[in-house]
Amino acid sequence: MTCPVPHQERHAADAPHRSSPAVERFEQVGGSVLFGLFGVALFDQPMLPPVSAALEATGRSRDTPWARAVRTAAADQLIYHGEDADRAAESERLMLLHREVKGVGPDGERYSALNPRSWNWILYSTFFVQRGAYLALTGDRPTAADEQAIWEHYLHKTRGLHLSGGSRPIADYPALVAHYDAMIAELRVTPALDAATSTVRRAPRPYFLPAITDPLWRLGAPAFGHVAMILGCGIMHPEVRAKMPIDWGRRQDREFRALTTVLRVAYRRLPAAVTDSPMARNRRRYQRLVGNYRRVGLTSFAPEPDFQVTAR
Repeated sequence: MTCPVPHQERHAADAPHRSSPAVERFEQVGGSVLFGLFGVALFDQPMLPPVSAALEATGRSRDTPWARAVRTAAADQLIYHGEDADRAAESERLMLLHREVKGVGPDGERYSALNPRSWNWILYSTFFVQRGAYLALTGDRPTAADEQAIWEHYLHKTRGLHLSGGSRPIADYPALVAHYDAMIAELRVTPALDAATSTVRRAPRPYFLPAITDPLWRLGAPAFGHVAMILGCGIMHPEVRAKMPIDWGRRQDREFRALTTVLRVAYRRLPAAVTDSPMARNRRRYQRLVGNYRRVGLTSFAPEPDFQVTAR
């Protein structure tokens, strides 16, 4: 059950979202390959017991983490950077498939992926991860109006994943923050969280890398896992991070600041062609072509003054 919000605000996702420089930068970060470095921040999701129970029941997060990560990334690209028709089709597919995810957890409680509390928790978590990465990579300090506009933009993009009626996501940004803060009390270390953190610390070689890279992977994986843990946990809500099975103190704070400083410079200076994901790169190119074609057109079809015929 979500926080109550005024009835007239509940349909904000159906209206055209407001654009602003902050919204554009938020969108660009979501389309950057650097965004993936903050993925550990999504671990607040399996900290909710019903979500953990669903993940453990399928076993895919534990047994084939790379395959699941690739599928999740592909779905996210379609949802956040695809054309409207493709976004709608992917949203419909995800909603349909999640109907099958239901059962009874180890605590004896029934769970369902489409339970509004769990389903919206995933949407909220994903938003705050993208917001956290956006702040870390840009150094922006959005105003209250920017925060609301960014949230409305996210709601607009994910509208195909919204439940109906009173189960719609919260529309008001301050109410969203208050709801997230309240949900923290329900989060705990779960089997799915333990599996996820173990995978990051001792990640198996991704299936898409050839076997010849195995020695190099075993050498570099611990360092990569450490960086991923620092970046992901660094953008977490402090109270959520405190519940993570990790040590976090001044040293980790310094590491996070150093890493984000380097990434911020890379994000600003590297060309978008390098940092954009394939879908975002294609979208940016499309928008550039649209702008070029629009500049070719006339601003008026009225006859030019020099060509008007004066009646005698």
